[in-house]
Amino acid sequence: MDEGTIEDFREFLCAPWKTTRFLEWRDGSCLLAVAAIDIAANALSAVYTWYEPEQSCRGLGTFAILQQIAYAQRHGLNWVYLGYWIEAHPKMDYKRRFHPLEILGTDGWQHLE
Repeated sequence: MDEGTIEDFREFLCAPWKTTRFLEWRDGSCLLAVAAIDIAANALSAVYTWYEPEQSCRGLGTFAILQQIAYAQRHGLNWVYLGYWIEAHPKMDYKRRFHPLEILGTDGWQHLE
């Protein structure tokens, strides 16, 4: 999405067949982070989160997930899906910090330690 157009953005994140919400966090007028989430009947799907790179020391990615969990609880949703995960990928390994954690494999849902 670094060089994406507005239309690329819309196609990636928005579709008429799903309910997408954008959560944002600010420090005064400064936009710190945005999370795109999809809402299903009983779950929230964390689609994509981006944040101000100069504020990376604040743990904004972790904060965004905790806020998405809180959003799901407030709206009576049973599950939060953290999306795709590639083992040992540095930008995705943060997902291992959240428990209970399950992955969908060839044998169905399995707990991940």
